[in-house]
Amino acid sequence: PALSIFRWPGRALEHDMAIDGVDEIFGPTWSPDGKTIAFSAMSNGTSDLFAFDLESGVLRRLTDDLFADLHPAWSPDGRRIAFVTDRFTTDMNVLTAGAYRVAIMDVATKTIEPVRAFATGKHIAPQWSRDGRTLYFISDTDGTPDVYGIDLENGALTRLTRADSGIAGLTGSSPALSIAANSGTAAVTVYEGGVFAIHVLAFSSGHIIRTIAAR
Repeated sequence: PALSIFRWPGRALEHDMAIDGVDEIFGPTWSPDGKTIAFSAMSNGTSDLFAFDLESGVLRRLTDDLFADLHPAWSPDGRRIAFVTDRFTTDMNVLTAGAYRVAIMDVATKTIEPVRAFATGKHIAPQWSRDGRTLYFISDTDGTPDVYGIDLENGALTRLTRADSGIAGLTGSSPALSIAANSGTAAVTVYEGGVFAIHVLAFSSGHIIRTIAAR
């Protein structure tokens, strides 16, 4: 497995770095200072979080357990990583798999805390607001996957989309939400008319204010 970095615009390949010690890499996310890339990777049959320092080439393991850790997203201040995990719902003693939930890790201490959203359904694809106060994610708590926002200070939840077929990717755990780092713009994938479409939405204070484009 390798991390490849392309210049944009221009598409020129800048770096192609083989990563030793992992079997497969998923969901890379840049640190705000551009010096580190965090990602989820398969290693000996389990998925854990790693951080790769681009200057030193040092790979740091952030989690090391049997739980699934996916979809990392670096906070704007560079101190935390939001990610998807089943560590709060899976019972390893009886090998009962639980639903995915969102958690936040302190990168320096590796302390992990759950994001207390809904008690039912899976929660995937976390993304941060520009100020780091709101965390957006996809949940199917009522049966249809849609985008929600949670205020990390007071726990208030806001539903942001009501898609007829839901906000979803190719599989039930595919990330289907991305938020621009320097604006209140989000891109989501929706399955409609027999094909996947990308909808670009503008957020304001945790609410959609308009649909910019649909393809």
